[in-house]
Amino acid sequence: MRKAVRTCVVVMAAMLLILMAFTGCTKHANEQQLQALEETKAAAQAAEKALADCKSETASLEGQLAEKKQALEDMKKEQQAVSQRLATM
Repeated sequence: MRKAVRTCVVVMAAMLLILMAFTGCTKHANEQQLQALEETKAAAQAAEKALADCKSETASLEGQLAEKKQALEDMKKEQQAVSQRLATM
């Protein structure tokens, strides 16, 4: 009796899984899924473009910072030279 019940439960579970496998999924995407995919692609491309813009702006700002630091060093050297000339007067 127990063996028959267990077999029946296993068969019913297998049938349920087979039914779900054939009815739950399709091979092709529907229109909503395709539209969502296109929107996601567009958002990803926009984000990549924004990232590239930010990276180029960062590089530009780092170049300006290097120029300003060099100018500051030049001014400090000039200030030292002027201070030494004033001290010798």
